[in-house]
Amino acid sequence: MQSLANNPAFRSHVETQINFFTELAHRSFDAARRLSELNLRLGQQLMEDAIETGRQMLSCTDPYQVSTLAMKRMEPLVQHLRAYQQQLAALAAGAQAGLTQAAEAHLPEAGRSAAALADDVARRSLDAGAAFASMQGQGSEPGRPNGPNGSPYTPS
Repeated sequence: MQSLANNPAFRSHVETQINFFTELAHRSFDAARRLSELNLRLGQQLMEDAIETGRQMLSCTDPYQVSTLAMKRMEPLVQHLRAYQQQLAALAAGAQAGLTQAAEAHLPEAGRSAAALADDVARRSLDAGAAFASMQGQGSEPGRPNGPNGSPYTPS
């Protein structure tokens, strides 16, 4: 009897599953890369703004001017955070669309390969059951099973 590992239907199903998960992994890693780039850009912008704000505050001679300057510098910070939020939402939507597209592309083939595997296993089970039944019917009385060595089973 052919083992399951050498079964073409099983091999096809496993390859289909591997291709599907590989595609999902590639798309997930791409989304993670884009998220990292987005986070790095935000961090870079915030650092540049903080350095510039610090320089401007150090150059102030009037203490009242420092608080006014700090309030004025809040607007670019809010703009950076708003842009980050919009880009993050777009990135999440793009990642979801990519994963959905990959699933839609691979799931029909996965369903077909799973059905083919189930059909093959069912056929093999029926063949094995028929072979076992014919072995049981040879050399023993009806309703009396054969023993492990093929001789008629006799209870002790």
